[in-house]
Amino acid sequence: MTQILDWRPEPGEVVEFEPATDRTPVPHDVPASHFQQAHLRLAAAHRAAGRRQSPWVAMVFDLPGRADVDALAEAWQGLARRHEAFHTWYEPETEDLAGFGLPPGSLTLRPLRVGDLTSTDELRAYVHRRMDEQTWAGRPGLLAGVIRRETASTVYFAIDHAYTDGHSLALLFDEVRTRYHAACSGTPVDLPPVPGYLDCNRRERRRSASLTAAAPELAAWSEFLAVRDGGFPAFPVGLGNDAGALLPGRRLQYPVLTAAEARAFRAHCARHGGGFGAGAFAALALAQWEFTGNDVYRVLTAVQTRAYPRLLPVHGWLVNLVPLLFRLPASPTFAGATAAAQQGFQRARAGYDVPLHRALELLLEDGDVPSIPPMVSYVDGRTAPGSRDYLRANATVLTGPDNASGVSMWFNWFPDRADVVVSMPDTPEAATGVPKYLDRVREIMLGAASGAPRAS
Repeated sequence: MTQILDWRPEPGEVVEFEPATDRTPVPHDVPASHFQQAHLRLAAAHRAAGRRQSPWVAMVFDLPGRADVDALAEAWQGLARRHEAFHTWYEPETEDLAGFGLPPGSLTLRPLRVGDLTSTDELRAYVHRRMDEQTWAGRPGLLAGVIRRETASTVYFAIDHAYTDGHSLALLFDEVRTRYHAACSGTPVDLPPVPGYLDCNRRERRRSASLTAAAPELAAWSEFLAVRDGGFPAFPVGLGNDAGALLPGRRLQYPVLTAAEARAFRAHCARHGGGFGAGAFAALALAQWEFTGNDVYRVLTAVQTRAYPRLLPVHGWLVNLVPLLFRLPASPTFAGATAAAQQGFQRARAGYDVPLHRALELLLEDGDVPSIPPMVSYVDGRTAPGSRDYLRANATVLTGPDNASGVSMWFNWFPDRADVVVSMPDTPEAATGVPKYLDRVREIMLGAASGAPRAS
């Protein structure tokens, strides 16, 4: 996960794949999901105020040699026709976020030569501008292109976050490469139809409408919000942002464990009733206790809402944030913290289909949700399709320039390592305090991986 301002692409010939259709968009009546609604309205407000923004997520990866643009065009066209996320959308400038779609068979993608860009800075600025331009408008918001070179070519693509998430990006990486290699060799690709995200939106809205403040499904949320001062928890170190304003952000990437250490850490956690994720939360909670004396750990954590195997191939922003809360045992140890974290996560995960925005609307007086809620995510990326090729393909997730009011963290376990990416306000206090906290978290996890008792 890299901010686009830190991306350093090698120059080359740029070719983009231009979507076209001869059909008129057809309205649909499926409401946007809660996350889509909040995201699209915030983006529209930024545009109305004249603020530049990058509300997309993107990925880049390498193909060997000078890429075949016709094969790539065929790959992108097949993918855009197969997945609803690339031929349905919501108009962000309409008050009710009106939905539209195109017949998938009407979509074509044609290669369009941009030209040779010979400077890394010029190339990055060009791709950044095109991602901003292409992904926000009310239409299939996909930007796809390639930087061609003789030794290796870099594929880039970006999609409005409203229609994609990290799981979707992993699926896209694998499918584009599968389709590309098939097109190069003249081999047919026989991929089955997949469900669309609009059905997921329908289910979420039905679920949301059925909830009341007294619903038992909101018990975990009620407990989470009632602890101490209520609302969202403060970070264990000062961030220099007491007002909770949305500030320019800074991103850090911390190595945590090698592949061997990650496996040892997971085995140690399993001996104490938890998984890798529970162990990471345990380390976060123990470090918090050491820094603040607070033995109650609270955080929002990301979970997929793809509840059934048939939904795993769906492209969309199918993620929810759920309230994780647990108390450290007396005389805290890593073993006891891991067991408590596992129980807390299982309880939080049970509410995967209780929409964050609806829960807070019902339980908070003002129903206000931070535009970017601070959270902690854990993903085991080792089983994603094509994950063993990430290193060889130099696969990298790109995001726009960060904004942050608090600290968000993404723990990722890949075949070669486990790391954590951190987004935080770009303040002197955060720059000093957050790394100290993360260093302690890493020490605790390394201690567990080696089987050593936790140092106090």
